[in-house]
Amino acid sequence: MAFFGQPRTLLWRLCLALIVVQVLVGAMLAVYAWQTVRSFHHDQTQSQLERLIPFLAASYDRMISDGATQALDERVKRDGGEIGLRISVFHDDGTPIADSHHAPARMDNHLNRPEIVEAQQHPARGGRAIRFSTTVEQEMMVFARRLNDEQGNPYLLRVGIPIADVNDQLMMLARALALALGITLLATIALMYMVARSLSNRVYRLSSNVRTMAQSEDEPTFEKDTIRELLPLQEALESMSRRLRERMMQLQTQQREHHAILQSMNNGVLAIDMQHRIVSTNRMTEDLFNLDPDGVRGRLLQEAIRSPELNRYIADAFEQKDGITTELRLKNQSGTVLQVTSSRMLNPKGQTVGLLVVLNDVTAIRRLESMRSDFAANVSHELRTPITNIKGYVETMIDVGVDDSQQTTRFLEIIKRNSDRLAAIIEDILSLAWLEQPDTKNVLLREKMPIGQIVDSVIGQFENAATAKEIRLEHDIPEDLEVSVNAQLIEQALANFVSNAIKYSPNDTIVRIEAQQLPGSSEVRITVIDQGPGISEAHLQRVFERFYRVDKARSRELGGTGLGLAIVKHIALVHGGRVSVESQLGQGSRFSLILPNVE
Repeated sequence: MAFFGQPRTLLWRLCLALIVVQVLVGAMLAVYAWQTVRSFHHDQTQSQLERLIPFLAASYDRMISDGATQALDERVKRDGGEIGLRISVFHDDGTPIADSHHAPARMDNHLNRPEIVEAQQHPARGGRAIRFSTTVEQEMMVFARRLNDEQGNPYLLRVGIPIADVNDQLMMLARALALALGITLLATIALMYMVARSLSNRVYRLSSNVRTMAQSEDEPTFEKDTIRELLPLQEALESMSRRLRERMMQLQTQQREHHAILQSMNNGVLAIDMQHRIVSTNRMTEDLFNLDPDGVRGRLLQEAIRSPELNRYIADAFEQKDGITTELRLKNQSGTVLQVTSSRMLNPKGQTVGLLVVLNDVTAIRRLESMRSDFAANVSHELRTPITNIKGYVETMIDVGVDDSQQTTRFLEIIKRNSDRLAAIIEDILSLAWLEQPDTKNVLLREKMPIGQIVDSVIGQFENAATAKEIRLEHDIPEDLEVSVNAQLIEQALANFVSNAIKYSPNDTIVRIEAQQLPGSSEVRITVIDQGPGISEAHLQRVFERFYRVDKARSRELGGTGLGLAIVKHIALVHGGRVSVESQLGQGSRFSLILPNVE
């Protein structure tokens, strides 16, 4: 900085900076002190107004209950003149009764005034406000409270003081505060000048040593005893070369870290120059296209990556000013789907020097979307069948009438079965949707209880169904085996296993329930074993999928919704467990629920 063509001295700069800082700090302290004192004074004034309310109320209650409004208004005016405050009394609906500074009949309804609104909402606390009063045409500080007269009728009592009176008191404090701050500022400026002058002299001596260091190969000798206040600066100069070397090492380390980050990204990155030669890739890109990381740099894109889809995309991206985002399906065995985004690479002058392409593998996402579409289609199909049946039989009954009681009863039974099936499907869909919510596992209520108690409850549900098919329900559960679970959900899962076992097992067979602590593990396995027809290996991997049936015709005949085993799987997942199945055709099945035994 120069002034009249001459650079300013360090002393001048330091003094100016310190004075400016001191003035700013003093101003901020003054503002803060003023706000603090003003807030404190306002709070004290409000408290005084609040403490005055009970004394005034004791004088006014009798007159208010007797309806002596004229006497009350005269008393209020007299009290207001004596204590120098504005006093107002209102009915509970905001209608003025008495006022020390105005005729009540000419006053507006005060029900919507902020202090009145707050007083009615919080009778014990009362209502406060600082606002302009249109009645007395000046800004007022007011406090109102909702009270009851001697007959228990509510009314509102308000006291207020002009802000001008409050501010007059504050100005006296402000003048004293300003004087104290001014004296402090002048003393501080004088002290800072002396300190800055001393520091300036030391900096001059230090700069002489620096010039010596710049002009000589020998390391200069610093008189440490004479520059004690600037010792950190001296040490910084002495270690400058060492720090530069360390900085170079840090830059190299950062370069390696950036390279590691680039290589660790889940997205593929591909940098190409204007000649369509590969400048840089990361590991994800190399894995997607089976590239050799050591030999790919500098090669033409068309030679290194044999993907017509990607080559066409990059050719189009070079022709566009803005980046292009699209999806490409690679013609490989896995049918990889890539979300591709490009942007131009620019040099410091803003000129295009290449293209940066980011490749995001969205194959799994698209598969999930496909599964969702399939689920929606399956739900539509499963719902359409019972709805169509119900509609068909209802229309038939409308057309042929209900004179034939036997036929009508048969139709109604069919309608009832389809209604029950429709309700079961909807209930299972809702259960599955709840179990699949991300936060279900966190909000799940668990309690530690014996497994035998849950199994007894399940067996009790299916005793009649098992007896009807002469199936014996057996169980082998250790009495001391407990697990921390949501009992209702685990009972639902086991009930599904047992229900399927009874449905698909032939008459006069055994359905057995076993439970055990897995050796060397905290997990507990609960298994339902049947002597049914078994499941072929081709179906075992899919039996827990939604709407998947091994025997579709028989499953619908027995009333299955196709969601039961999927619900069991998700009940296990929300408990942090898993499911498994073992089966062979003609040798029955073993469905297991494996749960972690945690608190």
